[in-house]
Amino acid sequence: MNRAIWLTWENQVRNKSMASMLGVRLFTFAYGGNRIKRYLFCIVKSFLTLLRERPSIVFAQNPSIVLNYFLIFARPFFGYKFVSDAHYAGIIAFNENRFLQKALDISNRSADLVIVTNTEHARKIRDIGGRSAICEDPLPDIAKFYTEENKTDKTVFYICSYDIDEPFAVAFHAFKLLLKDDFKFLVTGNYKKAGIHADDYPHINFLGFLPEADFYGKLFESNVVLDLTENENCLLCGAYEAMMAEKPLVTSDTSCLRNYFHMGTVFTKHDERSIADAIRYAYQERISLNKDIRVWKDDIQDKQKDRLSNILKELNLA
Repeated sequence: MNRAIWLTWENQVRNKSMASMLGVRLFTFAYGGNRIKRYLFCIVKSFLTLLRERPSIVFAQNPSIVLNYFLIFARPFFGYKFVSDAHYAGIIAFNENRFLQKALDISNRSADLVIVTNTEHARKIRDIGGRSAICEDPLPDIAKFYTEENKTDKTVFYICSYDIDEPFAVAFHAFKLLLKDDFKFLVTGNYKKAGIHADDYPHINFLGFLPEADFYGKLFESNVVLDLTENENCLLCGAYEAMMAEKPLVTSDTSCLRNYFHMGTVFTKHDERSIADAIRYAYQERISLNKDIRVWKDDIQDKQKDRLSNILKELNLA
């Protein structure tokens, strides 16, 4: 896409896959300092990029809402179209804060186009007077990280970031029910931010935050992938990654997830017995689920082409 760029202030898989699908150059500015220093660093870097590139279209992830407002205010000076790629927290205020929700609504209404991942969020954008296009995450290209699955271990790979929508405590209790079946449990993410002491869960291998190569290596080695959310209209990055790696996925029983991950997936309620039973079933049926995932991948890649075409039409590029 000529003279279009994608800006983000964090490393996140969707930014890479969406920018690649759209043929847009990706600029990632991530800074680990305190909030004020981080925003100043990222704003300066983004402004200098706008000056140098003079883009006709700017795509940006939301969150960050600060990045989105910066690009809205800068738009009249540079004359670009602004497209917001809004994740769940870019549409709905997690803490139900009225001020934050109003700020999100104004930002989304002000964008030239808001890309969302599901029909409910598309309706929300239309209701506040904005323009929306639906595009679920493109399947990530992770083939270069492939490693052989561990055929002897019954390994469950739980993708977790310890956010407020994740029922990780219930999952940990479910794992105890599976110990007699000789399952092993690997859990990603910064568990310390949730106040978890690894010694309290000797049956779990807490991996912490993993570099990309290590993360995908563990994903490919596993037998079953678990990824959960209590948010109804939320598609999970870990779910896409599991499907791309052709691993049986156990995930939350929501209509949003059921509608999209409709093959090769086992859905569960958020109680320890249900999660344990779902994991057992996914492992027992992993061969047939794997075959279903391959069919699903072919179907979804065709669907992605339609999503891309619609975004281009909305931007008057097709």
